[in-house]
Amino acid sequence: MSREVFTLICAAVAALALAGMWWGWRRRARRDAGVLGAAAAPVGEVLGRFTEVQYVSTTPAGEPLVRVAAPGLRYRGPAELTVRSDGVTVEVAGERAVHLGAAQIDGSGCAGRRAGKAVEADGLALLRWHTASADVTRELESSFRFRAEDDQRRFAATIDSLVHTQLAQSQEGTR
Repeated sequence: MSREVFTLICAAVAALALAGMWWGWRRRARRDAGVLGAAAAPVGEVLGRFTEVQYVSTTPAGEPLVRVAAPGLRYRGPAELTVRSDGVTVEVAGERAVHLGAAQIDGSGCAGRRAGKAVEADGLALLRWHTASADVTRELESSFRFRAEDDQRRFAATIDSLVHTQLAQSQEGTR
């Protein structure tokens, strides 16, 4: 086999691989286009603002290696998280902001691996939430890497406080 034929075969295989990745990502983006946050940005009291954060990925709950390509949460990058008394805003650089109402937040957690990153045990903070769509509810986990452990603990405490406040308010409303 000549060098030219070998080069053409390698180029064809690389082109097929790139085309397959492109097609798969577009299909995933179409599948996840309906993953919605809240319609409006939270405007309540700021409980915490976190600026030194790396957004890693969003995955279905219990499936840490299956990436969700939701609008605003498709790509990994630097992010800013703002936790307010009525919800959370996730702003990933280069993406549109994603707003989650307090009723969508299910809690926080920790993980060592997610789609796109593996770190030490409990090195990633998780924001557990569900979609706002009336059609289908999907339980999701967005993962973040904080530069400082104290910030990660403060984020988890802030999210858990928000969830407990929401539960208390909903229980008072049913009485």
